[in-house]
Amino acid sequence: MSEELHPLEEVTTIYFLRHGHTMATEMGLLYSNPDLPLTEKGAEQAQSAAGHLESLLKGRNPDKILRGTALRVKQSAEPLVAKFNLETEEVEGFEEWQVGDWEGRTYLDIKKNSPEQYQAWCKDPIGNAPPGGESISALADRIGKAIDKLTRNKDYAGKTLCMVTHSGIIRSSLVYALEMPIANFWRFNIPTGSITRIDFSPSFATVQFTASRA
Repeated sequence: MSEELHPLEEVTTIYFLRHGHTMATEMGLLYSNPDLPLTEKGAEQAQSAAGHLESLLKGRNPDKILRGTALRVKQSAEPLVAKFNLETEEVEGFEEWQVGDWEGRTYLDIKKNSPEQYQAWCKDPIGNAPPGGESISALADRIGKAIDKLTRNKDYAGKTLCMVTHSGIIRSSLVYALEMPIANFWRFNIPTGSITRIDFSPSFATVQFTASRA
């Protein structure tokens, strides 16, 4: 009989679902605007993601469906509500990376038309924030604390959760779970409509898969 490597602990499983496609996604814009809706393609991605989650759960229902406050997140959660006959729970602290004055702009536009801002940010794109915005370091710290609080909450601990959210939140959660240097934040590709699973216990976290789509 083999010895267990880790003591038995209560495991909270979170399936992170990135919201569907938006026009800002299509145009490659930086955006944190909570009022941007899904496109038709985004609605189709959300519908497909709900079916894919059902397949991943192998006939089981998630215990809870969590979501942030943005419209695109709410719209992406609607197929899950219909599929699993569960209402969503809005959770605070999981808002997307706040890009400040760079809202609605591309990196190329900023580089061309605001070169001083761009060069200052590029000196440390993890620690430096866009004007009026949030640094990646601050984002990762905020999300790490939010994940820790959520997984220790008795209403969520030990449950199977689906969280409909944003790419920055999923990247930050992966960095937190793997205890990686934040410099690795941009190395994760999280497409719209994709699902990432992370299992959390009080002393450990396991990334089961990332960016899975049907």
